[in-house]
Amino acid sequence: MALSEDQIQRYSRQILLREVGGRGQEALLSGGARVDGLGASGLTATAYLAGGGTPVTGVGGLTMGPWSPGFLASARDVGRPVDAMLAQVVPEVNPDAAGTPGGGLLAELPAAWSGDAPWVALGGDGARGAVVFRGADGCVWCFGETVRHLGTPPDGALGVALGALGALVFQRLRLGMGSSLGGRWLSAPGAVADLEIRPCSRCKAAKP
Repeated sequence: MALSEDQIQRYSRQILLREVGGRGQEALLSGGARVDGLGASGLTATAYLAGGGTPVTGVGGLTMGPWSPGFLASARDVGRPVDAMLAQVVPEVNPDAAGTPGGGLLAELPAAWSGDAPWVALGGDGARGAVVFRGADGCVWCFGETVRHLGTPPDGALGVALGALGALVFQRLRLGMGSSLGGRWLSAPGAVADLEIRPCSRCKAAKP
């Protein structure tokens, strides 16, 4: 898809990045993400993805709870289906992010994983936030083995920072940048460290 003049202006800061450019921005606009998350990390990631031009929808069956308002959602959204709420507010963030997205899932743990990659999991261990990611070539079983040892993502400022990191990781996977399987710990906004991926039994057996 060719970018319109309005889109060139809207995404000018991303397009100026050598790693993105016009072709990369077109890839972000033509891809998509399903978001499964009601907390600070999931809703922050949704806002960042939408702002960057990724079409976003909510996973059906989730309902906004009393802990959800703050980022994108308000108190009047409590009790509403998440997919309906996002269908209303995402076009207000960026009209390009409305509509039916393609493959890709970003979810707060615990979550069920299905569909096309990229997959980005937002979780934690009680003290730190965690992002675990998988591209199309990443091992499904190693991803699953890693995320099953993590708990729910943090709330508050650390949850917001985790959501921003998760959105960035999702965009990088969509653009084909970096590893197709990996993880990051976030112990404070800006304090990022590698998270070791737990190998599945098949990958353990394949190592020399």
